Amino acid sequence: MALVVSMAYSVRTAEISLQSEIENSLFQRHRTAQTILENRLNLLEVYLHTAASNRIFTSLAGQDTEFDTVAEDMIFMFQDSAMGAILDVFFLLDHSGNLVMDAGLPLYNIKPILASLRSPVHYTNTWHIVTSDDLTLMLKAIPIFDPATIQLRGYMFTGLAIGQNRSFLRTLTDRADLDYLAIGSENRVKISYSKIETGITSSHEPEELSQLRFQDGVYLMRKQMTLNNTPYPLWIEFGVSESRFVSATDNYWQSFFLLSGGFLFLLFVAAWLLHLSHDQAIGKLIKYIQAIQQGSRGAHFTTTGVYEYNQVGEAMQRMVEDLNIAATVFESAEGMMVTDKDKIILRVNQAFTDITGFNPDDVVGHHLEIIRSKKHDQLFYESLNEALDEDGAWQGEMWNVRKNGEEYLQWTSISAVMNDTEDSIINYVVTLVDVTQRKAAETKIKQLAFYDQLTNLPNRQLLMERLIKALLSSSRNEHYGAILYIDLDDFKTLNDTRGHDMGDRLLKMVAERLSECVRRNDTVSRIGGDEFIILLEDLGKNQESASKQADALSRKLLETLARPYSFEDLEHFSTLSIGITLFHGENESVDELLKQADLAMYQAKACGRNTHRFFNPDMQAKVLEHAALANDIRQGMVKDEFVLYFQPQVNHRDQLIGAEVLLRWTHPEKGMISPVDFIPVAEDTGLILPLGEWVIDNACKELARWSAHPESQHLILAVNISAKQFHQANFVELVLSSIRRYGTNPARLKLEITESMLLEDLDDTIKKMTQLQVHGVSFALDDFGTGYSSLSYLKRLPLDQLKIDKSFVRDLLTDTHDADIARTIVSLAKSMNLSVIAEGVETEEQRSRLASYGCLAYQGYLFGRPVPIEKLVLVRHSFSGLE
Repeated sequence: MALVVSMAYSVRTAEISLQSEIENSLFQRHRTAQTILENRLNLLEVYLHTAASNRIFTSLAGQDTEFDTVAEDMIFMFQDSAMGAILDVFFLLDHSGNLVMDAGLPLYNIKPILASLRSPVHYTNTWHIVTSDDLTLMLKAIPIFDPATIQLRGYMFTGLAIGQNRSFLRTLTDRADLDYLAIGSENRVKISYSKIETGITSSHEPEELSQLRFQDGVYLMRKQMTLNNTPYPLWIEFGVSESRFVSATDNYWQSFFLLSGGFLFLLFVAAWLLHLSHDQAIGKLIKYIQAIQQGSRGAHFTTTGVYEYNQVGEAMQRMVEDLNIAATVFESAEGMMVTDKDKIILRVNQAFTDITGFNPDDVVGHHLEIIRSKKHDQLFYESLNEALDEDGAWQGEMWNVRKNGEEYLQWTSISAVMNDTEDSIINYVVTLVDVTQRKAAETKIKQLAFYDQLTNLPNRQLLMERLIKALLSSSRNEHYGAILYIDLDDFKTLNDTRGHDMGDRLLKMVAERLSECVRRNDTVSRIGGDEFIILLEDLGKNQESASKQADALSRKLLETLARPYSFEDLEHFSTLSIGITLFHGENESVDELLKQADLAMYQAKACGRNTHRFFNPDMQAKVLEHAALANDIRQGMVKDEFVLYFQPQVNHRDQLIGAEVLLRWTHPEKGMISPVDFIPVAEDTGLILPLGEWVIDNACKELARWSAHPESQHLILAVNISAKQFHQANFVELVLSSIRRYGTNPARLKLEITESMLLEDLDDTIKKMTQLQVHGVSFALDDFGTGYSSLSYLKRLPLDQLKIDKSFVRDLLTDTHDADIARTIVSLAKSMNLSVIAEGVETEEQRSRLASYGCLAYQGYLFGRPVPIEKLVLVRHSFSGLE
């Protein structure tokens, strides 16, 4: 029976061994063939990129080289080199997909392939299989760009004739050490090569991939072609001759003789070993028991050949391991005590000594009370004992005392050890962990998360939580509360002049003073920068009383924080601007309340700073109206709702000398909106910049139209310029680009600036005015006399004209002061060789009086109201006869 089993086992072993050897050999050769094929494709791809790079250098060398001459460059590139020898297919398409050059082997006709190509860009990322009736290619492309214009010129293709290149297949077979190699798709062989005579034919039935088969003396295996981890719709079949392997018969007899001989030998040895095993088992068990008795923790029971002895030894091993684990746990990093049922300490570990300072001799035999703290009353310990009696366990934080008398907080866990047979308590195991450092860390984390690190005041996150709670509380008790939004006035100056360190010290002092002024239940928080918020709660149920309390606190804050702050080398003064809003219940959200307080604070700043203001709905309505108007302005610019109006300017002979261009807005819903309403909003939001650019551009366009007619080419067009617009870095270029765009005569363009521009970077103002005057643009100072009117500034500015403001013209005949101012302005202009024009002239008497002063140019309703350009012709006609 043993010989039969040996024979069957030997046969099966021989077959498995032979099949495993063949499969391993074929898999190894397949990997080699696949690597060679991948290397070939990588080399082709390198050649492809090399050719593209060579073309780029050619284009750089001769910028006028036409794309169609790339064939000559490629022939030169591959001349006398090994590159061209491995290029089965190499051709060039222009950007329209037309063939420009075919530099591949003449053996392969690529015209059918070109007909089946998809968009060339499809072949730029990876290799693709492209087939025709007699050709199967692996193709890849690279785009060719004109280096000067970065314009796509075409695509360069290279490829491997995977289904026809017999020379490459022979090389692949030799280098992979194969006897047979074939490539095909589905059930069709495209190309094959065999180094031995064989009658292998491709079956028309589908072959299972990776399945070993034997045909005509050759072991074959077929696998899907996968290159660079990308599968392709081709299979590769490879084979090795059976003569390379030892036959199954030889393997069988080798295995049979080895197994049968060994089996007979074992029969003779078995009896002798059986006798020895019993003796050894008894000896090992006795040795293990002796090691345990000596207290060795590293002793291990060595299994024997006798089952009964193994059971006894393994049971003893588990018991010893459990005891060792229990001892290790007892000596863990947590302090542990074991007491009897009366809570008398029986044993403590080293961690207990490290935490409490008590040595085992100090506490063993004593009651647990020896480490109790006086911070807990008797009721605490009674509830603890009740939990132990009911549940057999208790855990929680409790205070204990160290040997040196120091009290500390610890996490304590007490568990009762029960007697299973009698259901009674045998011992208590007490585990304790010192959580003093953990509590300190938790406190630190809370401080970092909810408090400002500079001032130690609550931060925005904690303030928001308290605000939400305050609103809930106000809703329940119907008490009013208040939010005070505080901003330091001119804090930036201290930061910029004395440094951020000095600024931080001031913020700390401000925080201290704010905290001293409020009640204990009020919240003072810093939300960032130099902004603070005070939350007042429980101000009573009467709104008037709550307002008075908030007002009184604000006055106290203003007075307290107005006192000087003393630093080492200076005494600094700082003031506040405070915005106040009241809340009652949850009628408004936290965000809305903060917005209201913020608005009120900015109102306080607008009123001169160092004051406080209460929020009122009118203020919010103005803000909303401002935002809505700004949005309408943006929409109006997109929808071309803005138009230019022109008001004529005449001389003392009633001749039209020009006009001032004025911006008007026809709103689709609100009708005509006054510039007094929308210009300030445009200034605040920055929309004045695109609006002003549009006005200048269209003014230059209109001037160009005027210059085309002899009767209007002498007219000057005045354009108002805002301070923000003028101080743009590219303002000069914007004006000149509009002049160049329409071919405008710059001498007919007059820009009117205001005195407010003189207060901001006078040197930059003079520089820009001079640059534009070089090109012929003139400048007038608008509203002269209503602003700063510094003569030192005036004499430095390259002005051409002064404009008398209409406020002086209106009461010219009745107010001697206005008359004197107008006369002085005219005299000043004459002394500085400047022309002068008066605006707001509405009566003939006003014009006559101004003429008597020497003012000979006028603008006002007397000569015409602002009108659209199509109506300005009539106005011109009334003064100069122009049609």
